[in-house]
Amino acid sequence: MPIAKRVEPATISFLLTGIEPLARIDAVLGMCAAITADGHGEHCRRLFDALLKSDPRPDPELMREAILQTHLFAGYPRALNALAAFRDACKKAGNPLSGEITLRDEPLEGDDPEGFRKRGRELFDKIYGDKAAQVDKFARANSPDLADWAIAEGYGRVLSRDVLEPRQRSLCIVAALVPLDVTPQLKGHVQGALNTGSSADQLWKLFDVVSRLFTEGAETRAAKRTFEDVLGKVVMSEEEFEEDRKWRGL
Repeated sequence: MPIAKRVEPATISFLLTGIEPLARIDAVLGMCAAITADGHGEHCRRLFDALLKSDPRPDPELMREAILQTHLFAGYPRALNALAAFRDACKKAGNPLSGEITLRDEPLEGDDPEGFRKRGRELFDKIYGDKAAQVDKFARANSPDLADWAIAEGYGRVLSRDVLEPRQRSLCIVAALVPLDVTPQLKGHVQGALNTGSSADQLWKLFDVVSRLFTEGAETRAAKRTFEDVLGKVVMSEEEFEEDRKWRGL
C-alpha cells in the first residue's frame, strides 16, 4: 500500500535546503526513486512537477534514469506509471528532455550478454564488497535464474549504464527500498552505498529527505532501524530535535 504523503512544492523546496554534505542532485534523484517505488501515481506527478519547476532545475535525464532503474527494485508497473507521470511533468515544464522519446530500433545497450555479466559482476562486487560471494550464494541457492538475471540484466545491463555514477545509483537504490519494508536488502544496499563512496552523513541526510515524503509508520521506522544497524545512531541537536517535532506535528 502506498504510504507517500501529499507534499506541496514549498515543502519540497524546504526538503532540499540545508542538506549538506548530501549534494542537491543526489537528494533529488533519491526522491525520484523513492516516490517511484511507493507507487502512487498522483504523488509521483506532483513531485516531478515541483522538481522540474525548481531553481536550479535538476537534469531531467538524470531524474528519468533514477526512475527507470527503480523497476529492478519496485517492479515494472510502478516504474512505468512513474515514467508516464514524469513525461506529463516534462510537458508541463516545456519538455526539458533532450530529444524525443521514441521507440528504439536497437536496444540502448546493444546485445552483449557476456559483456553485461562481466560489468555486472564488477559492479556487484564493488557494492557488496567482502559480502559479495555470500550474497550471490544465497541468491543462487534460492533461484539460479534470478541470481543470473540480477548480475547480467540488473547490475550489468541497467545499473552499469554510464548515465549515473555507481555512487548515485547506490543512493537511488537505498532511497527506493526505504518505503518497501525489505530490511535485508536495505541493509545490504546501505552498506553498498558506503562501498561506492557515500559517507554515513550523506546517507543519513538522504534518509531524512526521503522519509519525509512518507507517512511515518512501520516501513519508515524499520528503515531507520536498518540505517542505525549499519551506520550507528545519530544524536540530534536541540535545534534538529525541535525541527523534527514540528515537522511531525508534535
